[in-house]
Amino acid sequence: MSHTTIEWLYVGAVVGVLIWVGAIAWDAERLIGETPEDAITIKVTAQQWFWTFEHPDGTKEIGELTVKVGKVYKFDVTAKDVIHAFNIPVHAVMIDAVPGRINHIWFAPDQPGEYLIQCREYCGLLHYQMRATLIVEA
Repeated sequence: MSHTTIEWLYVGAVVGVLIWVGAIAWDAERLIGETPEDAITIKVTAQQWFWTFEHPDGTKEIGELTVKVGKVYKFDVTAKDVIHAFNIPVHAVMIDAVPGRINHIWFAPDQPGEYLIQCREYCGLLHYQMRATLIVEA
């Protein structure tokens, strides 16, 4: 085999691997982006410097969100004043909270416990205090 033929084999192999990785990444993004049909929708509203959570029955929680293990939750996230970012670090949940816009993200808790909810976008003087508690019940 000539030197040029070997180079083209390497190029073909690299292109093949890139196509394969791209296809896997596209499928993973599609799965994450599609909210399961049985998800319970919770409205999440950011406001300097606290979080409000509204359940489907109209019940509101401020600074605390209670959910159950084994259920799927869809968060409709918005803000009243400036840009914030809704973040549950332990569950790798993060999405921007933008005034006048509703962003969606979902998750399914699998372990009971108490977890931190925080703002990950600098939103003003008391940004560092913009925290809430996620309570996951069995």
